Amino acid sequence: MAGLLRLWHDKHHPPPDPAGVSFEGKTVLVTGGTAGLGFEASLKILRQGVSVLVIGCRNPERGRQAKQILERRTGRTGVVQLWPLDMSSFRSVQEFASRVNRELPALHIALLNAGVMHRDYVMSYDGWEDTLQVNTLSTALLGLLLLPKLRETSSPRYQAHLTIVSSGSATRVVEKDFPLSGGLLKYLTQHTGPRPRKRYPISKLLIEYVARNIAGKTRNPDGTLQLIVNTVKPGFCVSSLGRQYNRWYERWAASLFSRIFARSAEAGSRVLVSATVQGAESHGKTWQGEGYMSESGTLLDTKGSQLQERTWSEVVDILKEVSPELAGMSSSGHNQPGAWKKRCAEPFAHQTDSQNPTAERHAQQQPAIPNSATRELGGSGAVQPQATSQSWGGRAAASLF
Repeated sequence: MAGLLRLWHDKHHPPPDPAGVSFEGKTVLVTGGTAGLGFEASLKILRQGVSVLVIGCRNPERGRQAKQILERRTGRTGVVQLWPLDMSSFRSVQEFASRVNRELPALHIALLNAGVMHRDYVMSYDGWEDTLQVNTLSTALLGLLLLPKLRETSSPRYQAHLTIVSSGSATRVVEKDFPLSGGLLKYLTQHTGPRPRKRYPISKLLIEYVARNIAGKTRNPDGTLQLIVNTVKPGFCVSSLGRQYNRWYERWAASLFSRIFARSAEAGSRVLVSATVQGAESHGKTWQGEGYMSESGTLLDTKGSQLQERTWSEVVDILKEVSPELAGMSSSGHNQPGAWKKRCAEPFAHQTDSQNPTAERHAQQQPAIPNSATRELGGSGAVQPQATSQSWGGRAAASLF
């Protein structure tokens, strides 16, 4: 009951609209910007004067439609750029990040919003459970690969921002959701791993851990920041995140629940946009519109420190295998001398597939998926048709936000 009262309160007390913030002269990147919160955030940023707005999108047609609407509503043309990005593919993430570091003169804000929430078990192109890959692994990979350009842009006068969209559901994950021993991510990606309704909040807890480690790595020994890294909790909002819940009773339950308790996508986007302009006090924290998310008594508190170390170690080891650019990064929480520091200080050199054995191997192994079997997932993820019959229906909205 307390949770429902909180949702009711949040719906009827939306966060302040950061309409007075100017993005003039700034280059902003938004993933998952063609629908829902990402689209509304892109609309606000465009209205507020951004000079270059790069939107990463998986579906070109959907991207073109979103761009047309953005330009029509704001009267601004020549600002929005659509770049292909499939968060279900490590190779796509690498190519996207390489293009950012190669083509953009500056990157002031990276708002990583793309995410998925599946009803059934779905496997990604790379063989990971898709929620884990999109929400945790690919988001971590993209954030790390964007650090060079963000660092290059950041200055004492203006600190660049890496903002990752999280969820309040991360605070409701408990220790028994994880194996006591063995590979953590290996367990989470198994068909026999967590129940479907647990995968989304777990993926958000893990990306919180990743963000906190990135925040630690972007703090200088004297306490100053190279850039600002934060996460954002938009609250329970109307969005396209759970669009695959298409059975009539699921749609009916979700529609009724959302009508009573959900914020509009516009209200939620206020939190996203305001997070990208918070100061140094937000570094390593989760912004929720009017203050920061409480972590007391959750696995984001000190009791989750060992799980955070375990998560970071496994994520880094996986991503080092995927991306040669991260080869000098240590999974122990301490960088190897020289190598990673040098890679982060310089833009990545563009690699063709022939120069990148990881990408070449991915191209050889990536399965062909017929068009009839693919689905659009929140503007971010591609899907292989490997779903189970497990379903949790209308409970999704109540438990995830």
